[in-house]
Amino acid sequence: MASARRRPPRSGSRQKGSWTPEGAAPGNPDDERPIYKPAAKKGAHPAVVIVVLVLFVGSGIFFAYALVNRNIEPGIVVEETTTNDEYKEIQRRIQKSTAMVKEVVQLRTDEDTARFSRKWSAANEYTSDTFDQLRAMLADVRLPNGSLPPEYSGYNRDFTRLQIIMGDLIKVAPLDFDWESEE
Repeated sequence: MASARRRPPRSGSRQKGSWTPEGAAPGNPDDERPIYKPAAKKGAHPAVVIVVLVLFVGSGIFFAYALVNRNIEPGIVVEETTTNDEYKEIQRRIQKSTAMVKEVVQLRTDEDTARFSRKWSAANEYTSDTFDQLRAMLADVRLPNGSLPPEYSGYNRDFTRLQIIMGDLIKVAPLDFDWESEE
């Protein structure tokens, strides 16, 4: 009669859920298969629920406010050029002018005079523009007599290089060039 003997219940087993036999009265120990009923789950603490709701609503309001008050005007980007950047650009233009003059001098003996005239005009215009840029860059620091102060005398070297380039261009100018149309 081993089946009549039952083990005593473990301690704490009734706290998690109650074992009730199927269709049996609560006091009838003869039923063989009891059904486990888990304990009821506890809900979240009310303070946690309130905080989550407040954060959710607050983030919705924040995004709606940001969407309504966004800046619709395009941002204007102002690129400031420093004298150093401008001077580096002028130096690059001087080097390019030198290369253009070398090409024009090589084309002087070419039979295609129209090509030579076009290249000479382009080199002359490019060099003149470079000379004007250098002059405009230093316009603010010139003395009243038109010369540069001693601390800016290094720029005279660039003026000299541009004058030599322009002189070389004048020496190889096309014979049919209209000098009055350039001015």
